[in-house]
Amino acid sequence: MAESKKTTWSIDRLLKPNTRIDIILDIDLINDRIDVRYGSVYDITDQYVIISQTDPLMTMSMSGRDVEVTFVGREPVSGEILRWGWTGRIAKIGPYALNQNENVQAVYITAPREGEISETNARMDYRLTIVSNDQISIQTHPSFGRIVLYDFSAGGCLIGVPAPPQVSLGLVLYFTLFFPNFMTQGKQTTINGEAEIVRVSYAPGEPVAKLGLKFRDLDLNSTRTLQKAINYYMLEEQRIRHRSES
Repeated sequence: MAESKKTTWSIDRLLKPNTRIDIILDIDLINDRIDVRYGSVYDITDQYVIISQTDPLMTMSMSGRDVEVTFVGREPVSGEILRWGWTGRIAKIGPYALNQNENVQAVYITAPREGEISETNARMDYRLTIVSNDQISIQTHPSFGRIVLYDFSAGGCLIGVPAPPQVSLGLVLYFTLFFPNFMTQGKQTTINGEAEIVRVSYAPGEPVAKLGLKFRDLDLNSTRTLQKAINYYMLEEQRIRHRSES
């Protein structure tokens, strides 16, 4: 886990029930792959953070494994949206009394002790799906004309360009990513950088080809801005899901 600073806040001040939580099992840096499982917090005790069975599912054989745990929440004093994390262990996978009438399968992860929680970077794998009201867009090579942005993460994005694509794998493009400034209504934030084409998906006859772009050597400020954007939209997704479930 890429840590930036420790915090003295206890886990129950930062993490609340129903929050989405990410369990990172394995990271393959060579092949740029990550095994991450997503769940929702049921309860927080002195010993455990108890979460729903994850997607993809965790198996009993994973009990005892050390994992990286991350989540998005507000800093209690400043209110800034940050990603927090700690190294925990899957203590067990077993039943949990959701209420008086319902038991569910849950994952019990060891809770962090004081001083073990850190502010951490957004994970490269978490991709934000773009919808029409997000006001997020991207520009790159002028020959592409209008570009569709399907999703983006801290590590790259998926775009749609007119077909057939006049590109090749490994080609490096300049890009500008636009999204709203979360602190000032009506203002816009931009990120400029380079991205390498790492995937081309195109079927003959289709009007749009999909290109997978991997960001290259973003400066520290751009990386931090992307992390804040991902944290913001993850928190918005949680709010929308909670409203739909209530």
